[in-house]
Amino acid sequence: MTAWPLGDTPLSTFELDAVPSRTARWSAIARRTVYFGHQSLGSTVCAGVEELAKECSVPLRVVQTREPAGVDGPAFIHFFAGRHRDYASKNAALMRLLETDSRAPNPVVLLKYCYGDVTKATDYIPLFEAYRDTVEAIQFDHTDVTLVHSTIPLTTAESGFKARAKRYLGRTTTRDAAIARHRYNELVRSEFGITDPVFDLAKIQAKRPDNTLAGFPVGGTLIETLASENTVDGTDLTLSCRKVVAEALLDVLSDAIEAAR
Repeated sequence: MTAWPLGDTPLSTFELDAVPSRTARWSAIARRTVYFGHQSLGSTVCAGVEELAKECSVPLRVVQTREPAGVDGPAFIHFFAGRHRDYASKNAALMRLLETDSRAPNPVVLLKYCYGDVTKATDYIPLFEAYRDTVEAIQFDHTDVTLVHSTIPLTTAESGFKARAKRYLGRTTTRDAAIARHRYNELVRSEFGITDPVFDLAKIQAKRPDNTLAGFPVGGTLIETLASENTVDGTDLTLSCRKVVAEALLDVLSDAIEAAR
């Protein structure tokens, strides 16, 4: 794997002297309703959010449910959106929630896809087009919603030698999927990152403790992969990475709420 410098301030766990101001910002989330649709890794992220909120005395009510519209707010409400490896069902689940009369007014909404939604080189194109269509529908039909976008999570990838051997045998490689995920994430960053809040989960997963990004080069571009230091098995996050991810999510949610005032 190639390690490229990130160049920005490390996304490490927060400094102790930053806790009071950050806690005050995060407390704004506790006064709003957040709908977070996800599958698999999202539960790990939400566990990290709940742990961090308790550690920092943020009065955040975290609720996991199958019926998010039935939960009275304010609350951080997370739910399994759609089905595994079926992004269309995830988009449809989010739209059904927003079209339900009992859902909260003025919610903050985040839909996170799974790495399993992109497994082949061309998967990212229809996925992004479908997501963009969903965003446009939300912006047109549900103007009270504050949208937060998310990059798609990463996995580790095999070595270049193994990838070449697999391609020789006509097999799909994890590098091919990594390239497609990276291209999807770059589309999210370029399409929404200038004007809207983006929860850049992939960037956090790729970042090593030494402030470099894990990945491999293709045509002069670093294809981000999950850093081995941040995972226990190639997909699931370590406890320390989970905490950093939770910090980043609370930060982006609080920034979105502040910007929407």
